[in-house]
Amino acid sequence: MASRDVTSAEHIERSEGENSLPNDLKIIVVEEHTLAPPHLTAKFPTSDPTIQLAAWHAKTTLDYPGFKEYGVPRLMGKIPRLEDMDQDGIAVQVLSRAASMNTGSMEGEAATALCRELNDAMAKQRDVDPARFKALCELPWQAPKLAAQELRRCVQQMGFVGAMLHGSVGGRFLDDPEFDEPLSAFEELDVPLYLHPGVPPKAVIDAYYTMPGKNGITAMLASAGWGWHSEVAIHVLRLATSGTLDRHQKLKIVVGHQGEMLPIMMERLGEMFHPEAFGFKRTVPEMLRSQVWIAISGMFSVQVTELSVKAFGADRVLFAVDYPMISSEGVTEFLKELSQALPPEVLRKICQTNSEELFKVKA
Repeated sequence: MASRDVTSAEHIERSEGENSLPNDLKIIVVEEHTLAPPHLTAKFPTSDPTIQLAAWHAKTTLDYPGFKEYGVPRLMGKIPRLEDMDQDGIAVQVLSRAASMNTGSMEGEAATALCRELNDAMAKQRDVDPARFKALCELPWQAPKLAAQELRRCVQQMGFVGAMLHGSVGGRFLDDPEFDEPLSAFEELDVPLYLHPGVPPKAVIDAYYTMPGKNGITAMLASAGWGWHSEVAIHVLRLATSGTLDRHQKLKIVVGHQGEMLPIMMERLGEMFHPEAFGFKRTVPEMLRSQVWIAISGMFSVQVTELSVKAFGADRVLFAVDYPMISSEGVTEFLKELSQALPPEVLRKICQTNSEELFKVKA
């Protein structure tokens, strides 16, 4: 189902004057989710406690108000995403699998086989309209050599524009030197690694988030309500403070949700992790501002976006809807408001050119 070329600004009501949007602005959104085919989802081992926990989380949050009505039918393919994109002025979506569960707790070769199938299926979803859709692959991180091989296959042979990791790798983060080989492959291929939240390990949920008798609050507190964002921030800070970013200075990291709480902590991080105290070559803010990009991911707040731009710089902020968990219907009004707060050249970077440069795509 191919579609016409879309100039996003055509879909946005604009007033005359200095706050109007450029007519040639095209919006690229970089954290937009799809479901894997059911026969592949069925291959996740249901006897695995980590998979069981992810399934519990998905079931517990499925009926959340708004998502059931908007998100579920779109994830199920009942409403074609190209229709929403045309209606809401989205030129390009970068696709990734909606994944409460990942393959990180599986045995290496089994995880590799499933990742290959998931990536092949994602390529088919992207190829519905390759001009409008790009895609992120997923990797069997617990088998580092195989993960590097799969990344090369996906990027060099299949045209993927990067990879996404949901949560941790069986409870481990990527600062472990065991993961140096796949991280080096990202540098070699010059594609970004998107760190997306995942369901925390059970021990973390039990210690920090569990409220007896309140499964819904427990699940939301551990995930989209707070825990997801905290975990990604910790992951990024481990990469910075462990020396991983210094070992891999060409590595490009993307995080969503307006920076997963990192922008508000930027100055604090610089004060508390003084280079002389810890032997760092760079300050933590220098590491983050040079190697981390942050996506808006449906957190449509003008004030928070202004903070993100100030904390990370205009060249490091990307646009994303987090579709269909978040409705793209809010894009029009948000961009109208944002255009009144940011200079036109900054708005263009956020909506279009930063993503074109990072993912090497053309809207």
